Amino acid sequence: MVKIFAPLQFLGKIVVGGISSVGELCCILCFTLRQVPYAFRTWGLVLKQMVSIGVSSMPLLFVTSIFTGMVATVQASFQFRGLVADKWVGTAACKMVLIELGPLLTALVLAGRVGSALAAEIASMREKEELDAHEVLGLDPYRFLAMPRFVAFFTMVPCLTIISNCLALIGGWIVAVLALDISSYTFYTGMQYLFNPLDLAGGIIKSFVFGVVIFLLGWFHGINAAPGARGVGLATKDAVVSCCLMILILDLATDALLFQ
Repeated sequence: MVKIFAPLQFLGKIVVGGISSVGELCCILCFTLRQVPYAFRTWGLVLKQMVSIGVSSMPLLFVTSIFTGMVATVQASFQFRGLVADKWVGTAACKMVLIELGPLLTALVLAGRVGSALAAEIASMREKEELDAHEVLGLDPYRFLAMPRFVAFFTMVPCLTIISNCLALIGGWIVAVLALDISSYTFYTGMQYLFNPLDLAGGIIKSFVFGVVIFLLGWFHGINAAPGARGVGLATKDAVVSCCLMILILDLATDALLFQ
């Protein structure tokens, strides 16, 4: 009888664990939002996290964005060759970058670089009992640790997305002029053609959602890390994997809501 019900027990553990994780994520978000009004009192911590998340990510984002725009333009030119006018290459590249490639790849890059660092840092602090020390000293971890990171993610991810969009379009323009024999005027007019402000706004809205998700999952896996160095490593890995999966899932969900 035990063997017969073993699959049901396993499935039940997964369901209960999933519901418990969702509830804990909601609690983390609520506890953090309660501390947001204190952001101006801890502006130094917030600014430090903005620099760590935003400014320090610029070199990596610069390279990925430039080559993303180049690849999008090359692929658009290859698909449209002999079918439509060259200006449609700029149109397709602009649409792909603003709606999908800019917000999505920026979030994935930050999930790998900053989300993993957040999980590792919080897991290490938990291992060394620094979180308990904060509580003993009367320092709320959500005010002095979680809230500055939340505000930094919520503000810097959209800013980095806008920068990524610009860099990607510049990369597309460079490869169009130098490699595809498309004039700057043709590429520029193609970008303007069929441009919809909702494309840009939708990408920015998605970046706000992605920033919150990266913070929540990084913090969640950090505070739930197993003891020891192995626990910190597993928390870092789980944070990156879960962030990437949730970003892709929410990308589909936001597209369904915004672009129908």
